[in-house]
Amino acid sequence: MTASQLKYFVSAPYSQVTGLSDRLVETGMGIEFELTDPEWILKVCELPAVARLGRTLRQQGIDRHVQGPFYDLAPGSLDPYIREHSQKLYMRTIEIAAALEAENVTFFSGYNTLLHARVLDQWYEVCRPLWRRVTDYASRLGVKVLFANMFEDEPAIQLRLLDGLPPEVSGVCLDLAEAYAFSGKKITNWVSLLSGRLDMVYLSDAKVRDNEHLPVGSGSIPLKDFYQACIKKNLTPDIVFKMDPEQAFESLQLVHKKGLGQHQIELL
Repeated sequence: MTASQLKYFVSAPYSQVTGLSDRLVETGMGIEFELTDPEWILKVCELPAVARLGRTLRQQGIDRHVQGPFYDLAPGSLDPYIREHSQKLYMRTIEIAAALEAENVTFFSGYNTLLHARVLDQWYEVCRPLWRRVTDYASRLGVKVLFANMFEDEPAIQLRLLDGLPPEVSGVCLDLAEAYAFSGKKITNWVSLLSGRLDMVYLSDAKVRDNEHLPVGSGSIPLKDFYQACIKKNLTPDIVFKMDPEQAFESLQLVHKKGLGQHQIELL
């Protein structure tokens, strides 16, 4: 793996994407749409307009991903009405992703250590049917579902959600800042354990036990170790900078300046 083999993405709200297109073309970066507003997703969004934007971006050579909503959603809730609302938002987000001709849509699992650690088996029993319906629907529309970590303290939680789901319809997104904040495991361990299903990485820097997503070089995440772990496993996940778009463009320059992803000689 070299830095040139990796595809880098800016993450931004839908309303900002058109204004970023020239910079994306200039830098060769893709775009991840951050879709987090339930009202926009369910009531405001018009799929024909979304499809036109998707076609325009495709014609410009800009690759597309989508991050789905997560505020107040609970796919493992014991309340069927909350699960129904969560599923409704997930399904509509998949329709938007399909209209954009996006390759992947990323959802956070909904796991919370404080709520679910002691009832993990029950949580899986409740949420897995919902996620199965979601991934089945996404597969029919040609979109792959990725499960991202937030409060998970170990990769096994994401991997268990993938049980029985083929890799062509589902995978994993590793959020480095969240793993750095909430897990005692090293980032290299996360990469190693997720390597078989790791399709995407949310890249940012962060400080110890703080999940605020910072520009590259502003925190203490061992990013060089992360890149080297990917090299050892011959992994080429898509890299999404989870920060303000301008900071993302600057972070890409810093990644190249530091030569991250280009340490093959050190591993020989």
